[in-house]
Amino acid sequence: MYTIQKVAQKMHMNPHTVRYYAKEGLFPFIHRNVNGVRQFQEKDLEWISLIHCLKNSGMRIKEIKQFIQWIIQGDDTVDQRLNLFKEQEKKVKQQIAELQQTLKTIQYKKKYYEDLKQTLTCQTT
Repeated sequence: MYTIQKVAQKMHMNPHTVRYYAKEGLFPFIHRNVNGVRQFQEKDLEWISLIHCLKNSGMRIKEIKQFIQWIIQGDDTVDQRLNLFKEQEKKVKQQIAELQQTLKTIQYKKKYYEDLKQTLTCQTT
């Protein structure tokens, strides 16, 4: 069993992030002890990792909650879950394309300043 602190440490996350996810209701499957303290099991870490991945990919908490509700509803929602991941895949691919363009611009400017520095160095010698 893991506490929020131990989960955060094991998952390389901030404990505040884990608490935030809990507060937002993203852990409906996590059991609590008699004192109400969440007790995470090893299998729960995969779930937390998925939630963290979705959040890092830009998915909103509202969408993650909907995904959880579809899981709870069962197999009749497989199409909705699949469509959610298809749409998120499109968004992430777009983010990657934008970042690749940003990287090209940065590399161009870096080369420009390296060349400029070289030119200035040659002029002063």
